[in-house]
Amino acid sequence: MKKNKKGFFTRLFSSNLFLLVISFILSFVAWLLVSTNSTTDIKSVTIDNIPVKINIPESGYKYTYFLNKHSDIETDKEGNPVVSANVEGNAMIVGELSSDAISIIGKLNISQNETISPQEYKVHLAEQTGMISNYSVETITPSSFSIFVDQGIDKSFDIVNSCTFKNTDNTKYANITLSQSSINVSGPETLVNEIATVEVHGEITKEGSVKKDFIYKNKDGETLDDDYFTPSVDEIEVTTKLLPIATVNLKVEYKNKPSDVKAQANISPSAVRIAGEQAELDKYKKGLTVTTLDYADLKNSSFKEEFTITPPDKCKIIADEGKNSAPTKATVMLDLNSYSETTVSKKITYDADGYTFAFTPSEINIQLYGDESGIKDITSGDITLNVDIPDDFKNKIKELKSGESVSRQGIKLKPELSSDYSECWIYGSYTADQVTVTKK
Repeated sequence: MKKNKKGFFTRLFSSNLFLLVISFILSFVAWLLVSTNSTTDIKSVTIDNIPVKINIPESGYKYTYFLNKHSDIETDKEGNPVVSANVEGNAMIVGELSSDAISIIGKLNISQNETISPQEYKVHLAEQTGMISNYSVETITPSSFSIFVDQGIDKSFDIVNSCTFKNTDNTKYANITLSQSSINVSGPETLVNEIATVEVHGEITKEGSVKKDFIYKNKDGETLDDDYFTPSVDEIEVTTKLLPIATVNLKVEYKNKPSDVKAQANISPSAVRIAGEQAELDKYKKGLTVTTLDYADLKNSSFKEEFTITPPDKCKIIADEGKNSAPTKATVMLDLNSYSETTVSKKITYDADGYTFAFTPSEINIQLYGDESGIKDITSGDITLNVDIPDDFKNKIKELKSGESVSRQGIKLKPELSSDYSECWIYGSYTADQVTVTKK
């Protein structure tokens, strides 16, 4: 029987080698077609939020940069500048581009030999070379922006309240308060140091609360640009409330004043206008105390001194009608020239069973002022001298054994005058230089 012979093509297509070669050729042709089509398929896309790296030339200072907050430049969550770029190139490449794949650098408009200093610079943006090919950055938006180069500073300022309120009720005072009294401002050191005052201003038309932002002024009262200032808060609450007004007399309190001394202090001004809640104003119907005069500090002379007028809690001293400013100080005057002076010597003694007390000096001269008819009769017997032995020294005394001694310096003495002399007083304070205590 004859064997069947396979045809040439049958044998050819049955060959694994042939099939492998054909597969390779077809794959290459397919890749070539796709590659050719992709190369010629040009696409233009816009990539947003591309980070910008700003190169600051090295110097002897740790300079950083600050963005002009009124410019069109966008920032990321950390406050770093980001831009948009129009990219053109291979459709497959640019279609997969992300903002992190593009590197944009900012160069300052500064010559190569120029030394950088605290000032505003223009930054020009460009793509950093040496990145992925098959695309090109056609435009960057914005193509440039301004920065201020300097060291950073954070500084605290009291807020000046320059807000006004048109009040037509003469019986009420428009009290304008701020939600906070101070603010921190950060930014370039050179610019922040130009700030003399941070001010809230503007006219308020009705009671209640409104939000206000700030203006910054230099020492000459000129308003500064706030392009590079960052306040700790963008605005604060300004509250206006109409409060009742009361005229309150000013008065002086006295300490150690003899009962029959008739001299009274004169106060200028004698009264002030105070605005506040009615419940607070009612507490001061009998007057507002300016100061307390201690007769132990007064001689037979004319006393005159200026004191700050402290308004009651939650109240405010306001200007009299027709005046621009409220009084802040009052002058207190007291005439004691009609009284006489004398000095009485008094021996220092202190008794405690089982101990002896030796004082240095052993007696003191006590200075007195008062009515001439009464002061000339005062003797040491009319004065009681109290010795103030501190508790810690008393404990040391208790630990003494027979014949032992212990000393203490600066023992306070408190002389008291008999009530029979009701128009006389003791002047000054007194101490014993030293006391030595010995157990018997």
